[in-house]
Amino acid sequence: MNGLKLIELKEVSKSFGNNSILGDVNLTIEEGDILGIIGRSGSGKTTLLNLVAGFLEPSEGEVLHHFKAAHGPESLHQNLHRIKDLIGYAPQHNSFYPKLTVLENLLHFGQLYKLPKETILNNIKGLLEATDLLSHQNKLAEHLSGGMQKRLDIACSLVHKPKILVLDEPTADLDPMLQKEIMNFLMQVNKQGVTLVIASHHLALLERACNKIAIVHTGRVHSQGHIDEIRKSYSKDNFTLSLSPGDNKERLISILKTLPIDRIIDKDHLLVVHPKNITKTVTGLLTAIQEENLYLHDLDIRHPSLDEIFEIITSREK
Repeated sequence: MNGLKLIELKEVSKSFGNNSILGDVNLTIEEGDILGIIGRSGSGKTTLLNLVAGFLEPSEGEVLHHFKAAHGPESLHQNLHRIKDLIGYAPQHNSFYPKLTVLENLLHFGQLYKLPKETILNNIKGLLEATDLLSHQNKLAEHLSGGMQKRLDIACSLVHKPKILVLDEPTADLDPMLQKEIMNFLMQVNKQGVTLVIASHHLALLERACNKIAIVHTGRVHSQGHIDEIRKSYSKDNFTLSLSPGDNKERLISILKTLPIDRIIDKDHLLVVHPKNITKTVTGLLTAIQEENLYLHDLDIRHPSLDEIFEIITSREK
């Protein structure tokens, strides 16, 4: 996805007193992205989100916004008063008012942005339908289920129709079914043109929803970018062939030796192949198998999951 730049962090560091939280962060958020921010507790994720949302000013470096592209990039924090209606923020803990109804909450948050009453009501109507809260609009927020409360909280952050929505742990404290439900809703929000930045501990959900990832560890951002590109960097340098007793193992080995490989490890019913070029080797092998009508029980080129990549990075630098 090659969208227009919305927010850009350039060599950003953030400290509170003598406590350094983030250092030398470079990050670009483009229009249409769903950017996942992952990291252990205390790694600096929430600080990074607050910098992206403009709530914090960097100690060093620049956080720039490109919303007014004709005028060139400007400091996000220093110009937040002019562009706050373009950014939405949903914190980890609910920000709605429990003693107000669903409708009253949405009206309140809409009025904070000084939108015309008609615009607020039109926005609320769409959000109530999108979040399945229409039939609950007159309920007190405190009487909603956990999943409904989370949908209300996100709706409050969307009531002014921002261009970018920043979310801190939107699926925290929800059961797996509700986690998927919330993430599906956010993916639909993204399809409506809202760029998303999501911090979460639920890596499998982010892996399914996000096109980009930034991994925060010990105050630094590691391995940011498109998920597929990150995955390639951590892919294993081998693939395996599982063989059944009737497979022509010797013929498969002889075929592999004609292809660009470093070595083959024979483990009886399993061949571990270390290729020089995995794409050429696998393509050549499959072509030969088809041409000679050979049978292959299983070929496994398994790319590491986001969880595995995260474990590799965090175990290297503890």
